[in-house]
Amino acid sequence: MPKKRRRVVQQVTPAIPYHKYRVHWIDILSDSGWADEREFNKMRLSHPVNEGWLYSKDKDAIRLFASYDREDDGAFTFGDRTMIPLSCVKKMVKI
Repeated sequence: MPKKRRRVVQQVTPAIPYHKYRVHWIDILSDSGWADEREFNKMRLSHPVNEGWLYSKDKDAIRLFASYDREDDGAFTFGDRTMIPLSCVKKMVKI
């Protein structure tokens, strides 16, 4: 019996001059309701994880975006934008 050939499908991804990252960071947790000491002591900071392309990083913050559109002239427009204070970033992993 002849071997079946695997069909290879290539995905075409337009070149993008940004690197993709997974960012682990710490965020504020707040609650406007009433609580006793026991409940208050149970509060913990949030530990969100964001994935996206790193738009920029400076001494104060990083800027990520998770979606984009490329115009006919090559210009980008960005969606799902997030700005995180650098002091809140715990780990950045290039993916």
